Amino acid sequence: MKYEDLSFTIKNKEGLDVICDIVSVVPNDDGDEPYVVFTDYLMDENDEFIMQYGKLVKVDDDYVLKVVDDEKVIKLIKEKYLHI
Repeated sequence: MKYEDLSFTIKNKEGLDVICDIVSVVPNDDGDEPYVVFTDYLMDENDEFIMQYGKLVKVDDDYVLKVVDDEKVIKLIKEKYLHI
């Protein structure tokens, strides 16, 4: 699922560049910037892709991905929008 318009690169914990793909763009109830569900294709113990969560924040004319690590927000995204 590597499409140029859905792929981006982040630095992992070791400082290496990792290509990620957007799985879903989720609207924000507050009317704020949307949340993004993405993966770097690492798999968990159930052989499923590990999903990560972020928020697109507009900075000047570009968007920056701010990773969401607040478990309450992640739970909201999963339950309300992704039905997981």
